[in-house]
Amino acid sequence: MISDIMPVFLFVALGYFFKVFKRDISEGLIDFVICFSLPALALVKIRTLDFDEVVFNIIFIAYLAMFVSAIVSFAVGKMLKLERNILATFMVVSIFGNTSFVGFSYVESFYSSKELVYPLVYDQIGTFVAILTLGMVLIAWGAQREERSTLKQKIKMFFTPPLQAIIFAVIFHGVVFPEYVEGILVKLEYTLIPLVTIIVGMKLEIKAFKNFFKESIMALGVKMFLVPLIMLGILYPFFDFNATWMKITFIEIAMPPMTMATVLAIRGGLNKDLAINTLGLGILASFIIVPFWNYIVNNSI
Repeated sequence: MISDIMPVFLFVALGYFFKVFKRDISEGLIDFVICFSLPALALVKIRTLDFDEVVFNIIFIAYLAMFVSAIVSFAVGKMLKLERNILATFMVVSIFGNTSFVGFSYVESFYSSKELVYPLVYDQIGTFVAILTLGMVLIAWGAQREERSTLKQKIKMFFTPPLQAIIFAVIFHGVVFPEYVEGILVKLEYTLIPLVTIIVGMKLEIKAFKNFFKESIMALGVKMFLVPLIMLGILYPFFDFNATWMKITFIEIAMPPMTMATVLAIRGGLNKDLAINTLGLGILASFIIVPFWNYIVNNSI
């Protein structure tokens, strides 16, 4: 198990120490990943993907998990008596998981790069679409009044390169590209895992861990333990957990808070300390919690 997560830990550490001793270049790397790595992955994987029952099941499970997360996080936030701005932040970091930057890394480590198509579907058609639609509504609800009008402009982000690539891949489904084009796409696809894991390391803010610590721990408890536990009870009677796609889909549910959701929450006027704190603690917690859930679905079910 340690050997499985060691590549993830190593690249996260490289990203963090590069930021500490050199500078934070994560925004530039994110732009590269969004403009090149993710679209290449979508064009390579989805263009040859059979849109069968498995794909639709992954999409259904993704939205069901986020729906359950929304209900549970709202209830827990109310019990904690959080005011609206903090409650909205609490819900954002509890609902939307890092199903790409962290998720791809763990899936590649636990399984193989061939299975990346499953978290790609979960992330791009599930998490990514949800954060840019339902997530923006939630952020607008919790934002300060003077900041709400600017959120409408962010809806334009819906047509991002990865989503455009998915649409393009669906239109050209089954079409064989020239060999040199395929070669370029595959090489760009290979840049995804190292870059996204390094980005996660650069997003770590250890100094912020003391801020809103209790709320962050509660949010992570909801996101990475309680909701997966509830979803396990819901899904187990209806789905085959011996199937690789189901194992991968389930551990995607347990991923830590989404990097992009944190960025959008901060830019939208939600609580910066709570968002960053939960993001950083979630990355560290993932080294224990994600392998734990992977062990459960592979050995105990």
